[in-house]
Amino acid sequence: MTESKTFITSGCWYIYSMKDKLIRILVYPNITNWKNRNIEHLEQDSYVQVIRNQISQLNEIRSDLFFYLVLPQIVPSLRFDNATPLITTVSPSKHFKDYSKKELKELLDGKKFDLPTYAPTMRSHFDVEFMRKLLGTQYDFDLVMSHLPEHTHELKNTMYNTTHHTPLFFGYVHWFDIKGVVKTSIDSFLQNITGLLEMDRCYMNTHSQKKLVLEQASETFNDKTLKKIDDILHVQHLGVSEKDTTNEISSAPRKRIVFNHRPDTYKHFNSFMNVMDMLREQRQDFDVWVPLLSKSNREWVITDNGDGSKEWYYNELKKCCVGYSPKQKYNGWSVATTDGMMNGLPYIMFDADYYRELCDRSDFFKNDDETLQLLNKYLDDTDYRNRKASETLDYIKNELIYKEKLIVMSDYIDELLDKSKSTSTDSKVMQQLVSIIKDSTNGISKQEMFKQLNWGRGIKFSPYRRGLMQHKNIFDVGRKTPLYIWKE
Repeated sequence: MTESKTFITSGCWYIYSMKDKLIRILVYPNITNWKNRNIEHLEQDSYVQVIRNQISQLNEIRSDLFFYLVLPQIVPSLRFDNATPLITTVSPSKHFKDYSKKELKELLDGKKFDLPTYAPTMRSHFDVEFMRKLLGTQYDFDLVMSHLPEHTHELKNTMYNTTHHTPLFFGYVHWFDIKGVVKTSIDSFLQNITGLLEMDRCYMNTHSQKKLVLEQASETFNDKTLKKIDDILHVQHLGVSEKDTTNEISSAPRKRIVFNHRPDTYKHFNSFMNVMDMLREQRQDFDVWVPLLSKSNREWVITDNGDGSKEWYYNELKKCCVGYSPKQKYNGWSVATTDGMMNGLPYIMFDADYYRELCDRSDFFKNDDETLQLLNKYLDDTDYRNRKASETLDYIKNELIYKEKLIVMSDYIDELLDKSKSTSTDSKVMQQLVSIIKDSTNGISKQEMFKQLNWGRGIKFSPYRRGLMQHKNIFDVGRKTPLYIWKE
């Protein structure tokens, strides 16, 4: 049985475990869906969905992680007991001329910040002074988990040179500016790669996508660098949470076809609608649901988002007949597809490696004629549809539960920490720190230790913290701000 203790400090009760010593992780975002600064759009952003799932699954595996989330505003679905937001802005986006003098002063002082969400701008934008103020000196960061590798150098440079922190970096990459995929005239592929090269490991979502990245990188980098890129990139299929997975299919579905991806060119949305128009010429007993489409010029296309909650969204997916997974230029994983699959919704998928990685038991199409044949079969043959729905649900429960993937990431977190520089307990300074913590009655903060030692902002605390966390009697039990305590 794990020994625990409760004590009081600064008017707050803390409970700590003799087993766990907190590992503090800064999570750097990749947010591209925050239209009109709308929280509903933010909740649907792929990064928010991924990090929510990652934290949730890691929390089922272990209890010693604490996450600092850089966010533009409070996100209700990211409220975890072991996570705290570092907020970048609390106001809607406005032109400078629309700010009051007070608001403008706060903006320029770094208290508010309009986080860009247009992808090319977001990937190139980094405000050093603002980030320095956001990170502060009162927190501790053992590791950085970045979902935007192209900012690795800027973030590392800021942390190492202007704060007490020198953490190691790993991450998850959601997007590479692959040729033939990006619409902008200037792409950020080289920034993708150079940032990646400063990470110890970076996860991505398909082997097919990794192949594309290495092929394009070979046009610029030598074999030695390509080998390094290959070693850094690890494929981690984005699975689903077991608790979010339904236990039964809807055996009497609506005649409704779902396109729950972004209605954009890289998802071939126009091609999908062309096929739907052809299907409507053949029959009119169905409708189409595109939840991320703002409006439609076809009365049989539904764009309803309900109350914006994932519960409503999942419930509506369960009622549908079949989902459609389009051809992609990017070769990436489809979270939208797994959203439907875990709710018992079968999908027809474009015949490509990235979808066969996702579910090789689905029905695949190569052209419009095959698509029409499959959709008619699903709409007409309920028994066949229900059989495919059951197969889909069985597959996702047996093959795509995310917790199994996150066990690998959890092991890597420990491995990465072992690589972190640690100051020996034999050093004079470490002995002083140990003594200060031991003599403190109700624990002590890093800032208080700095005062006692007359340390300034130039001190790099990370190696000392690693040494302290390896001491058998010292624990970090604080919430947002670390609190170091002694236990015999």
